[in-house]
Amino acid sequence: MRTVQSAQFRTDTNGGVAIIFGLIIPVLIGFAGLGVDGAHWMMERNKLQAATDSAAISAAQAIQLSGTETVIKSEAGKLLGKVYGASLEGVRFDVQHPPKTGPLAGNLTAVAITAERDQPIFFLGLFGVKNTHVSSRSVAQVDSVAESCLLALSPDIDKAVEITGNSTVNLGCGIASNSTASNSVYLSGASKTTATSVSAVGDVFQSNGAKLTTTSGAPKSKSAATIDPYGPEGRNLQIPSMPSKCTASQLKIKANKTLSPGRYCGGIDMTGGTTTFQPGTYIIDGGNFKANGNATLAGTGVTFILTGTGSDIALLDVNGGAKVSLHAPKSGTSMDGVLFFQDPGTGDTNTNTSKTGGGKTCGKATGSAYGGESYINGNADMNMSGAIYFPNQFITISGGTNSNMSCLQVIAQKIKISGNSSISGTCDAQSGTAKMARSTVELKE
Repeated sequence: MRTVQSAQFRTDTNGGVAIIFGLIIPVLIGFAGLGVDGAHWMMERNKLQAATDSAAISAAQAIQLSGTETVIKSEAGKLLGKVYGASLEGVRFDVQHPPKTGPLAGNLTAVAITAERDQPIFFLGLFGVKNTHVSSRSVAQVDSVAESCLLALSPDIDKAVEITGNSTVNLGCGIASNSTASNSVYLSGASKTTATSVSAVGDVFQSNGAKLTTTSGAPKSKSAATIDPYGPEGRNLQIPSMPSKCTASQLKIKANKTLSPGRYCGGIDMTGGTTTFQPGTYIIDGGNFKANGNATLAGTGVTFILTGTGSDIALLDVNGGAKVSLHAPKSGTSMDGVLFFQDPGTGDTNTNTSKTGGGKTCGKATGSAYGGESYINGNADMNMSGAIYFPNQFITISGGTNSNMSCLQVIAQKIKISGNSSISGTCDAQSGTAKMARSTVELKE
């Protein structure tokens, strides 16, 4: 009897499908659970990666600002706290400065953030899966460009910084151009340029004969623009209120003379003798600030503001055997560190105008705010400190200029250096000039 029942059981197919489903359904449920939990893990992992990316960037910025390990770690924790709450419940992170592994291991300009976070188990907990977590790693690096002292502000002009001929330019600082042109910084002829750095929003062009030496890394093309240190994003300097009356009009100086601060209408033309400028601000309203021949200029704590109306905008014109010893104020005025300052309200962006200054005709650059061209040339002997700020003008330094700049800073739409010009100098912390340093932070991993 038992034998018959066993045989029947082995050959009976009733209920076979149910048994198969009974075996398959848990597997299907397991795969569905894995899909649900896996999607949740992926979402949380992406969230953690975004958080560590932001934390790495903030920590790298802290490297540039302070460099202390406490501040760097604090910045990383703040960014993670914004995502996961101040208590960072379930989150464990590590700040590595410099990174311990990877391509930037040991690099003090980089920081690595590693983090992991415990994840809850939903369906897979039924199958004994426990203690799951997601992890991420982000590495950011500070890309610094040394402080600049030559800055071309034009956003698009060709050869915004142009160094040609037999020029010798020795700078204890950098060269920067905000032009997007393919020859944004243009080096040609037999020029020799030494600078801490060269950066351009566009490209840096160097001919075969031109020599360029940079002491803080290779020239950088396609860089971020450098902020105008005296414009709206910087100190936002404006000309002071002008006196209603002119201190002098179309002043011509041929012999020794001492001048006081004030409004000089129609310019100042110095052809001989020594002109001594008492400390203060000199507003040159139209005409030219011109030094020719045997003129000698001397002044400490002085600022010259070049302004005007219409096409009559004051220009700087230093020529011939002029000897110039002028130094900007260092403390106590809004113009600290500024020697020559072109009124940023001058310049016409809509019409092509020209102005004759010092025997030169200055044509307007189409599409740019342009208020003429200033010159420092001939055999001028200059001992100057402070910023030469011409946001709407071109400036040309050329022709055997012998410069002793204790602090050189030239900012203009376009800067051209040619001839046998030789320029050197740096600005220290007490000079009063605004710094033109640029740093960017990039995610590397």
